[in-house]
Amino acid sequence: MRFFFAPFIFALFPCLVAAQDKNPVTEAVILDEQITAVQLYLSGTPMTLPIVALKAPNNSLLLQFDCLSTDIKDYLYTIQHCNADWQPSELVDNEYIDGYTEDRITNFENSLNTLTQYVHYTLALPNANMRWIKSGNYLLKIYDNSNDQALVLVRRFLVVETTKWRATGEIVRKPASVQKMDTHHELDFSIRHDGVQVNNPQQSVRAFVLQNGRWDNALGPIKPFIERDGAFVFDYQDKIVFPAGKEWRYFDMRSFNYRGEWVKSISERDNFYEVTLRTDESRQGTSYIYHGDINGRFSIENANNNETVAQCDYGHVLFSIKRAAPLEDEDVYVFGELSDWQLKPEFKMAYSDIAQAYVCEVPLKQGYYNYEYMVVNSLTNAVEEDGLEGNWHETSNVYTVLIYYHPFGERYERLMSASSVVSQKRE
Repeated sequence: MRFFFAPFIFALFPCLVAAQDKNPVTEAVILDEQITAVQLYLSGTPMTLPIVALKAPNNSLLLQFDCLSTDIKDYLYTIQHCNADWQPSELVDNEYIDGYTEDRITNFENSLNTLTQYVHYTLALPNANMRWIKSGNYLLKIYDNSNDQALVLVRRFLVVETTKWRATGEIVRKPASVQKMDTHHELDFSIRHDGVQVNNPQQSVRAFVLQNGRWDNALGPIKPFIERDGAFVFDYQDKIVFPAGKEWRYFDMRSFNYRGEWVKSISERDNFYEVTLRTDESRQGTSYIYHGDINGRFSIENANNNETVAQCDYGHVLFSIKRAAPLEDEDVYVFGELSDWQLKPEFKMAYSDIAQAYVCEVPLKQGYYNYEYMVVNSLTNAVEEDGLEGNWHETSNVYTVLIYYHPFGERYERLMSASSVVSQKRE
């Protein structure tokens, strides 16, 4: 089956520079344990990736997060331009920023009628004080000005040019490796660059491919395989290949007044709700079953009418998955956007002999969540490909292809195209 790509078109503090030099972080990370429920997306569409047009209007991107404290923090923010591999580009800040190079977050509100007290912060970009003027990869960095300008939060976003570069692609049903035919997705794609003279594309053009918007398992950089009929062709054998996974597990915690899907029980404590999920079972080796998912993401919301995200409370969520005996030399983690796409210590599960299951309890904000269980070799830190989930080619995943161009003489990489293809389209 063949699909066509659709471009993503949606549209003062001088000490901060020194703080940046001391904090050369290029990953998307949370560095303050009080910060939680972080989301960065296109305004009005929370399930979108933070990919925005070069000439996007103000407030096109929205960052939201909570600080689990009643104190109002003085947060500063800046953006940093990077190359395709997320290393800082050679540009200085006034070459890619129009306006202030640092500014304050001034939009915040205290939680309302919640057991867990917190302050909710919102930042819209670009805005009247700061906007980007170059395409490419960007880091959004948040600093705590009341704590020696410590770096507390980093998020990645992409700025794409609205050029005539067009992409087409397909999921290869019969990959080069027969063993992967039923368990993996292989992509072929090509990029037309009409009206742009590209010299030495093997050196100046490269691609990265994301599965469901994740950078932790992204493939790249990938050079064009060949140029044919005015297009760069990325048609490799057994190279642009991802384990297909399965549809993500999910639970509905949009209300604490009744049990949502996959919630076993809800108890009210002094300053939080305790939420126990139904016990999961391993899906490794089981048949494929389709159910709609949000590709590992989460949505902060509640089931009560006219209530805002500042009125969503927190629940301490107990995860469990059956296992007759603990795995040997392997650890199990709860994984997804809820864990920031990382193997975080607080999401590491412990084996309970009494329950005969792996268990883990983590605080999460009210909403709808996807998740899975990740098995990691404790000796090598390698992720077990099948783990407790397994892989089926019928799984519906979204693959995002990013095309970067570094013209001769330029000091940064331009992001020329950001396009997507769905492995299985569902009604």
